[in-house]
Amino acid sequence: MYSDEITQNILLNDALYVNESVDLSQLDGLDVTITGATGLVGFNLLCALNYYNRSLAKKPIRIHALSHRRPDGIIESIFNASRINSLVGDLSDNNFIASLPKSDAIIHSAGYGQPGLFLEDKLKTISINTTATIGLSKNLRKGGRFLFLSSSEVYSGCGSDENKETDIGTTNPTHPRSCYIESKRTGEAIINALREKGYRASSARLALAYGPGVKPGDQRVLNQFIEKGICGQIDLLDSGQALRTYGYIADVVSMLLHILIRGKEPVYNVGGRSVTSIKDLAKKIGREMNVAVLVPNSSSGMKGAPNFVGLNLSKIEDEFLITKYIDLHQGLINTIEWIKNYE
Repeated sequence: MYSDEITQNILLNDALYVNESVDLSQLDGLDVTITGATGLVGFNLLCALNYYNRSLAKKPIRIHALSHRRPDGIIESIFNASRINSLVGDLSDNNFIASLPKSDAIIHSAGYGQPGLFLEDKLKTISINTTATIGLSKNLRKGGRFLFLSSSEVYSGCGSDENKETDIGTTNPTHPRSCYIESKRTGEAIINALREKGYRASSARLALAYGPGVKPGDQRVLNQFIEKGICGQIDLLDSGQALRTYGYIADVVSMLLHILIRGKEPVYNVGGRSVTSIKDLAKKIGREMNVAVLVPNSSSGMKGAPNFVGLNLSKIEDEFLITKYIDLHQGLINTIEWIKNYE
């Protein structure tokens, strides 16, 4: 099987899984705009909607895909083969935002999910989550839907191992990652203001999505381990004691679409159930790829990074009757195959 067949089959199976989990019929014939369309979350949302258009829709969804750079590689080929209106521009440019089409629903998933990137240009990170959110909302038709991708990092400093939506973080604007944390909080405040104006708007506090759709060089730990494994050996930067809860991208997309279409609450936690330490994650990937894993004794990590990331998912599970998740083993297999075969 050729590499493009492998990657497209993975995406197809995940898109089918999403469509079996969520009824998208309320989006029939609507204009749906997705920002960050070539990122992990945005791209998989597009794949799910595109599958719906091809296989299930009575009237196709008009998909507007916003990205900072033109799609390339596998992602470009899928864009070209789909009914997607690709729009390339900078969300920190107010003129670009004003030129965008009117929409019935907007999913604002743009922004850097990789700490190394969102810390590189802090002012842009703040702008994408705040002024861009306001600008995008002006393109929303009356009574439209708006879903803002927030982050579990708003709980930073809370001290709980399983944060609920009612919990409050304790970090301040001097925190090393404040550009991201505080701008996500402000983005949520904007969403609440939209709700007061009659829009169907919600925030999704996302934690550690992974899976097919990442591009080469992605700096998130899981993807870096796989790329190191391809080179023959996985070496950790520290002892890997920090705990993380990973959510496979197809489960994450299902949750996000549930919220967009039927969500009643202002904020939801979104993530997975696969809890593992960084060290054990590396070992799982090493076993799957049959490569050595080297773990140093050092306990140093990225400055400001939490020791544990976990979310209470009771609200979203109860409201949308979510009972199943793709397990970490299968998710890693799919992600490894995607990264190995990306062209």
